[in-house]
Amino acid sequence: MKRKIYAMILCVLIIISMTGCQLAKENAGAAVAEDKLAGLLITAEPLDLFDFEGYLNDNLKGFQGGEITVDGDTEPYQGRLYAVLTTRTLTDEETGQTSEIEEYVFPVEGMAYFTAFVPQTEAESSGYFTSMSDPAISDGHIAYDMGDEGNRITLTGTIYVSPKHTARTHYFNPVYQSADGSVYAVSGSGFTLDTNAQSEGSVFSQTLDATATVTQNGKTKTDSTSVTLSLSMMFPPEKIVILQMDDSSTLLSQTEYAPDAMPANISVAPKTAYLIVETHKRKDGGQINISREICDRAAENLETFFLRADGICVKQWTQLTWPK
Repeated sequence: MKRKIYAMILCVLIIISMTGCQLAKENAGAAVAEDKLAGLLITAEPLDLFDFEGYLNDNLKGFQGGEITVDGDTEPYQGRLYAVLTTRTLTDEETGQTSEIEEYVFPVEGMAYFTAFVPQTEAESSGYFTSMSDPAISDGHIAYDMGDEGNRITLTGTIYVSPKHTARTHYFNPVYQSADGSVYAVSGSGFTLDTNAQSEGSVFSQTLDATATVTQNGKTKTDSTSVTLSLSMMFPPEKIVILQMDDSSTLLSQTEYAPDAMPANISVAPKTAYLIVETHKRKDGGQINISREICDRAAENLETFFLRADGICVKQWTQLTWPK
């Protein structure tokens, strides 16, 4: 893709690059051959990673004014955004016991969905895989298929977007891991849902596939990664209604909850045989749509959604405690 920059604007760009700010790039960078695709970093704004100052210094030393076209091999100027390996402490709410996990964190706002290998350290006798999944990623599933000929990792998930926010652009930035263990993102493409869509369901799906060849002790293995992430429109729930029914289908109790105030646990009444979970949503035209789900005694939890401030409908779980 070509970009034209006029001389007056160019001066401003040079000043900005000298202050340490990064400017937007158009084309997505690519990982070197030994780097492995790890997943995606979804952002609301494009990642500003193109090295304009380096490009100008290398290609426009004799510039005398006029129109400039950024063209040719710009790969050496495509920047990377590195994640930081950090330690997070987890606390068990019931026992109060704590544990520590290591995770890769990017220094920007975004929805991370990737898996990466944490190399062996003094504290850990061997390396291990860790995964990062923003709460906005619903129905996420990461599968590891390890074999002598190579490893295959598959990631799938869905982001549910409310209709009032479908016009927003989401940037799908590929995440890679280098042979030295470092994790980084490169600029990707932006996608917008169909604002004319009037029904719930997947509207856009993006799949990235990549393979990397690794040679260890003279043996060659081929590792592959596949990432499929969907953007789907969802009318945000207005209320959740829990109906407790006995074995004769008689209503025992009815409780309403705000979607963002669902309890972590619901103790089911002694005579309850099953639950009916009603989700009330309002369509664009104002019509109320009610979906129902039945949970019997085999259900350990129920799933509902709530609307986040950024227009994402996030899945949540409520544990069910059934009477013995």
